[in-house]
Parts: sequence; C-alpha cells; structure tokens
Amino acid sequence: MRFASPAAFFLIPLVFIFFYFWNKKAKLPAIRIHFFQFQSSEGRGISSSLVQTALRSLGIILCIFALARPQSVSKSQERKANGIDILMVLDVSLSMLIQDMGQNSRMEIAKQTFEQFIEGRKNDRIGFIIFSGEPITLAPPTLDYGLLMSQLRTVEPGGPGLRDGTAIGDGLALAINRLKKSNARSRIVILLTDGDNNVGRIDPLTAGELAQGYGVRVYSVAIGTEGRVRQPLPIQTPLGKSYTYAWVENRLNTGLLQQISEKTNGRFYRVEDEKTLQAVFKDIDQLEKTEITTKDKINYTEEFIPYLFGALFCLLAERILASLWWRQWA
Repeated sequence: MRFASPAAFFLIPLVFIFFYFWNKKAKLPAIRIHFFQFQSSEGRGISSSLVQTALRSLGIILCIFALARPQSVSKSQERKANGIDILMVLDVSLSMLIQDMGQNSRMEIAKQTFEQFIEGRKNDRIGFIIFSGEPITLAPPTLDYGLLMSQLRTVEPGGPGLRDGTAIGDGLALAINRLKKSNARSRIVILLTDGDNNVGRIDPLTAGELAQGYGVRVYSVAIGTEGRVRQPLPIQTPLGKSYTYAWVENRLNTGLLQQISEKTNGRFYRVEDEKTLQAVFKDIDQLEKTEITTKDKINYTEEFIPYLFGALFCLLAERILASLWWRQWA
C-alpha cells in the first residue's frame, strides 16, 4: 500500500483544531441512551455534540485519506531471453565402447556429460545428431529437453541402422544444415569423437568452411587414448548380446579438429579422463551463456473508493442523527 499524494495528510491537524473550537462553542445538551431510545437529561450522558463531532471528524479524515490516493502495488517482470541454438554431435562408432577413461565406457561417460550439460541450460534450443559411418538426426533443435534426454539415453555404439566407421565431415555438415536457417543470437556445434575421419562424402575441412560461412562456432572434443587399446566387439547370441575383445590401434586427428574449431572461432579440447570431460563442458557452458534481459514493471491500483464510501457513511449518519433524533442542524 502506498499513497500517491501524502501531502493531503497535513490537513488532519487542521480538522482537529477546527472541531475543537466548534465543539467548545456549540455546547449542545447531553443525552442518555436507553435501549436505542435517546432521552434528554441534565445528568450524566453522552454529549450529542461529541457524537456529531466524532462522526464529522471521522468522515472528513476518511475524505483526506481518499484525497491522499491510496494505491495497492503489484510488480510484474518482463523477461526476454536471447537463446542459443546448440547441436550436439556424438560419435557412436564401436570404438566408443572402449573403457580407457574410467570404469565406464567412453560412450557412457559422454552420455552422462551431455545429460548434465542439457540440465544446465534453460532457454536454449538443443538438437542431437549421432554418426558413425553416416549421420542421423535424433532430435532437431528443441526446447523439449525431455524428448532430448530420452533420445540420448537410448543411444548405443554400433546400433542398428548405421554403417560402421567415423564420418566426421558428414556429421558436422548435417549439423550445419540444421542450424543455417536459425535466427538465434548464437549457433554452436559440440562435436565429440574418439577417432579420425575415415569414411563419408564430405571432407571435415569443407564442413568446417561451411560452419565458418554460416557463422556457426564448432567446439570439438577428442576423447580417449591413442595407440593400442582393447576394444569390445558385440556379438549377438541366442542368449542375448555378448562381447569379444580385440586389440586395435586407436588414432585421433587432433590437428584436424583443432583446425576446424579455430576456423569457426570455437575451441578444441583434448580429453583422456572423465573429470577433464566434465570440466570441458563446464567451460563451454560458461562461454556460451544465454543473454537474458529483465524489465521490472510496477502496477498501481487506486484504492480510494472504500475510504470515500466510509466518509460518506459517517457524514450521512451524522446528518440523519442531527435531523431525526436531535432535531437540529449543526
């Protein structure tokens, strides 16, 4: 509650001064009140002058409160978020089954980190693309994070429907195609892979040039150790899926990924353990903050009507009492 014209309250002392002298001059006779009947008396009773003065004073004070314009205050907030469009591009080749970054496979660690990243965003559209020998879009840029999470959790390396291999250029090109018509303030691709480009129709550097042309920043993440590693190979048996293991040479073209990121004003990260991967995504989260503009709006609602009605009631009651019971007009 606030008063828009508080200077009106300076009139209240004048009201008390005026009625003090008016009551002193009037000297009206006292009355007694017996079960709603008024009887004149020379003995003890309620002074009619006092009652009239109280009603008039209260009525005029309520008028002054109405004149001071009491207002109720409410606040509203206009919030404008200039969001970012993000496409997560995840390598799902069989090498992502390798367990060289902790107790879990590269894939499990990557999925957990992506989930934490999604949970930390609020106003950004996020899409999800997977690739091995070819890419596929699992979710276009969307604010439906529930859909995004459900798609992410179902991803498995070497899943049905995709050729084996590592088509980095094709995966990146598909992400650029998804983002090229976006009108977001910022558009980024987070590319996570554990291998070198070995199949596909589009050269990764050509895809990087496309990203540069459309103003898309590429944050590339190379995970896993290089050299001789023990890779699980899934085998379907009558009792379900089982794994055999083979020693393979794991190669990463870090120079290629670094070149793409530098070309697009992004960043390249080399990751060999789970904690480092989490730190990388925290860094990306800080670099790509959504710009939020807030504007507070204060609304004022006039509340003088109840005071005005109260004032009219008091003044009318005083006139009725003076006219009907006390038979006089002050």
